[in-house]
Amino acid sequence: MKILNPNGLVDNLYKYVQTNIEIAKVEVQEKIEDTIKKLALIAILAVTCTIFLTFFLITLGLFLNKILASKYLGFLIITVLLGVICGVTYFAIKSFLGQAKDVENLHNS
Repeated sequence: MKILNPNGLVDNLYKYVQTNIEIAKVEVQEKIEDTIKKLALIAILAVTCTIFLTFFLITLGLFLNKILASKYLGFLIITVLLGVICGVTYFAIKSFLGQAKDVENLHNS
């Protein structure tokens, strides 16, 4: 009756716990690897989009320069447009984060 032997039960319980710990470690490692893969893909996409946007804006600036018969006015228009977009985005994010803090404060009180 090895099953009813207290030492056998303790050994079986110990092996069971060790196996569950190993399974948990493998699952965590797989989740970390998946997250790293996703972050790498996002980074590659971000770099590619940034290069595309840079060349697009340069091309647009050169096009506007040709239309306006100027050496710099097209780039100035693009720069001002980007500044306005950045400002609007900044205030929109600031407003959104402020609302999120207000909601968080309501939940904490």
